[in-house]
Amino acid sequence: MTRPHERLGMKKPLVRRLPNRYAMASAITFGAVLIMAIGFIVQVNQSAARGFILRDVEQKIENLRTEVLILEDKAARLSSVASLGQRADELGLVPVSYVKYVHAASKSYALK
Repeated sequence: MTRPHERLGMKKPLVRRLPNRYAMASAITFGAVLIMAIGFIVQVNQSAARGFILRDVEQKIENLRTEVLILEDKAARLSSVASLGQRADELGLVPVSYVKYVHAASKSYALK
């Protein structure tokens, strides 16, 4: 079984080729931790920004739901029987006293 450095064609591992291998190993570890810390900070900032956007959208949804309820209430009031009667009186319409319906199956037709 060959070791990783032997597969790459090196006689010694990279860390052993350096004069002070402990300092280099700690520098590599510090660099890796630094890169991960920066990545973590970037991710936290992105998620915080998305949270603010999400909160704004939720507030807009709540405002729209309230507006829908107000409009539904207004539509119900305007289409009520009392409201329709009041508007009919304002237009000068009079109530019908007798209604005669035509039966469509009785074969009686009107001329143009």
